[in-house]
Amino acid sequence: MFLRILLIVFWILALFPSPSAQTTRRQAQSPRKTTKPATESQNNGVRLRQNAPTGWVWVRQRIDLSKQFGGEENLYTLDGEPPPDMQRTRVSLGLVLDNEGHVITRLIDVTPNNPPLNVTVRADGARPVKAKFLGMDTVTGLCVLKVEENKETLKAANISANATLLPRLAIRLYGFHPNLTQGNSAVMSLDSPRRNFYPGQIVKAVNDFRYNSNNPIYYLLSPQLTPVQDCSLIFEKENVVFGLAIYDIGSEGKHLVYPISRVQAIAEKVIKSHQSIAYGWLGATGRDVYAPIQTATSKPQPVELGVRVTAVAPDSPAEQAGVKVQDVVVSINDRRVETYGQMATAMRQIPADSEINLRVKRGNEYKLLKAKLVPAPATDPEQQLFAFVRRLEAMKTELKALPASDPTRDRMESRVNMMSSFVTAVTSPAPPDIRLRVFYGIEIQSLTGQLMNYFAVTSGVLVTNVSEKSKAALAGLQAGDVIVKIAEQDITNLATLLKTLDGAPGETVEVTVSRRRESVKLSFLR
Repeated sequence: MFLRILLIVFWILALFPSPSAQTTRRQAQSPRKTTKPATESQNNGVRLRQNAPTGWVWVRQRIDLSKQFGGEENLYTLDGEPPPDMQRTRVSLGLVLDNEGHVITRLIDVTPNNPPLNVTVRADGARPVKAKFLGMDTVTGLCVLKVEENKETLKAANISANATLLPRLAIRLYGFHPNLTQGNSAVMSLDSPRRNFYPGQIVKAVNDFRYNSNNPIYYLLSPQLTPVQDCSLIFEKENVVFGLAIYDIGSEGKHLVYPISRVQAIAEKVIKSHQSIAYGWLGATGRDVYAPIQTATSKPQPVELGVRVTAVAPDSPAEQAGVKVQDVVVSINDRRVETYGQMATAMRQIPADSEINLRVKRGNEYKLLKAKLVPAPATDPEQQLFAFVRRLEAMKTELKALPASDPTRDRMESRVNMMSSFVTAVTSPAPPDIRLRVFYGIEIQSLTGQLMNYFAVTSGVLVTNVSEKSKAALAGLQAGDVIVKIAEQDITNLATLLKTLDGAPGETVEVTVSRRRESVKLSFLR
């Protein structure tokens, strides 16, 4: 009886196959269709399918989050547990510029002196290839990469050749899904985030203080850009790249679009020089103008906030424009400036090949001055200080070589004093350890009780590094020396060392050091 029931069940299953089996049979019988890669987009609520453009790549960047805490040695865990893995991966879009393997993109936690750790580039359907960091534009943050091996997997983008930049343009943005966030660990691990087309509008940012003929930026009106969509591709028409979208946190929600002509110009500078591009430099420094403290009996006095110029570098754009000490800078390209911090931030957003308008108050008069910016002496603030000090030393050497009867000596001496005032003004706010490196070329370390016993001293500071051709090197200081006295002043810390060295320029002072437990006296030229 049981066997008869079992046979009936098998017979029924044979007559009525399962739905999955029917689907598999239909798939096997139907001819296979091939389709091109496509992405989806929304247009008035209707989802569209469009072919993916050429010339884009995924750029994977390895990030070490422990740097934000000063290194893994500064990470502390409970109960002695091992520190968490601080290595993360960020994926961004990149644009292939040519058939030589040059790619431009935006990376995070990168500066000219802090290049990315590991960067790979991957085209759709290809394997990742290593990319070399060539440099970056410090104004836009655009980074130029070079793929050396297997660059044939990268196909150059179809770039717009239209030299006419319309005031307003309908565009399509090609980027990651806006709901993704780079701060999410799940997104960090994504190898190929989803990409979509999004219709939008851009308009020339002619009223932006950064806009000029050499920097024809646009505002992205729509769609609303999110951080994960930074460096999205902007298309003017089908598969033709118009520019790149930049997520700009300093434009009050108005994110930027750089036309491809500007992007190419930036890339060409980096490729030719193999170094990063500095922002525009004015050559003037100052301090904030504060309103007077009001008392119950005093009358309110109107004070226009701004930046009072305290020093101007000789031969700088500021001097050539007519900026003078005691002028109050109140605006840059009609952008209001109330503090030196605002002024410095604004200048770092303007390219070096720009001409700017400065509105200054001189006494009771207002003046409009035009300045043609030049590249900053260096991209790193500390390296800029080194550049200023080297220039001052070169000017002093030139002045010293002039005979007393030379008619140009008075003018040269005036310019040396002008540069000296500028160097003092820009370095005085710097931390003491930076000033010590910049002016004297030494790095030091405080002595612990154990180190004092080792070097057989009761006070002093340990020299850990001496820069070549610096004042310290010329005086004969060496790494491992312990500076115990300058003239008659005992040295106990960095503050006393710097205060004692900051004497009259050109004077010679005696420095006593302990070298291999023996007292050595050196002649140090300030």
